Amino acid sequence: MSFLGPIILSIDDKKLSDRERVILSHDSIGGVILFANNYDNRNQLKDLVQSIKAIKSPELIVCVDQEGGRVQRFEKEFYSLPSFKQLGTIYNCSVEDGLKASYLAAQIMALELLEVNIDFSFTPVVDLDYELSSVIGDRSFHSSSQTVIDLSASYLKGLERVGMKAVAKHFPGHGGVSIDSHYEKPIDQRSFNDLSNDLSPFQNLFKKELSAIMTAHILFPMVDSSIVTFSQKWLKDILRDQLDFQGLVISDDLSMGATKDIGPMIEKVNTALHAGCDYVLWCHSKENLEAEELDAIAINTDIKPYKKIELMKPLFKINETSLSINELISELNQLLSN
Repeated sequence: MSFLGPIILSIDDKKLSDRERVILSHDSIGGVILFANNYDNRNQLKDLVQSIKAIKSPELIVCVDQEGGRVQRFEKEFYSLPSFKQLGTIYNCSVEDGLKASYLAAQIMALELLEVNIDFSFTPVVDLDYELSSVIGDRSFHSSSQTVIDLSASYLKGLERVGMKAVAKHFPGHGGVSIDSHYEKPIDQRSFNDLSNDLSPFQNLFKKELSAIMTAHILFPMVDSSIVTFSQKWLKDILRDQLDFQGLVISDDLSMGATKDIGPMIEKVNTALHAGCDYVLWCHSKENLEAEELDAIAINTDIKPYKKIELMKPLFKINETSLSINELISELNQLLSN
């Protein structure tokens, strides 16, 4: 039996290359994240996912960013999911309708992914929209922490109804900076006490046994000298000890510009794992990865059960549900049109 290691890797195309099959079979790899360039149609996607999962036993995890709005990797032959801001707008008009819309959107997203055997999406986004961050913007439910708490809790209920796990992002909050961490390192000058509104949606979801969080590549110099993804202060002292989070900690993509000062990718991976990340995303790196390089990853094979990536597998298959996607879509479209 193979080991599912701490790296979630992206792949180049719509089919696996021979080189990728070798790399994905390495013990350091635990999953694959898919993007729009990996998708042509639903049948092709099913075949791709099946080929990925066939590489190892236990099966590699397959995941995606399928939030809705402008962050939806699979579009053709999939429902066009509303942005989280659209759900917040419905909430502004009617709390009941907003909560229902969030609940329905989560189920639709999850059911469509489960139908092609994808395990989970990195969602929901629980960052607050302070109208500072263009990379967050309409990906956020709202500027009000209580509204984000309400809508994200309803979203989690929708995922739970279908059996899919959730990943709340970007801990501890990405809305307070204008710089896009895909390109540069954002610096948020607020103190830890000033972050209470940003942290409250995460803390609320922690009480609901949230499965995982994704870290933000942001520097909070009033809290620690390292960006969150590479900070033991944030991930061990605050997240684990102070906030008592028991789920998985997954890094945002380590190839993003905000991480460039750390060093080459292997060093980034090991630094993030040492800081407290359980799993890391390695996407679209321009470094020419070879399987031999992965031997330098500091793999911990003695992982506590609640920190294993297998935790993110769906609780049941789509054919075990009695939900009709078409009925859910009809209900959500009605709410969106009101």
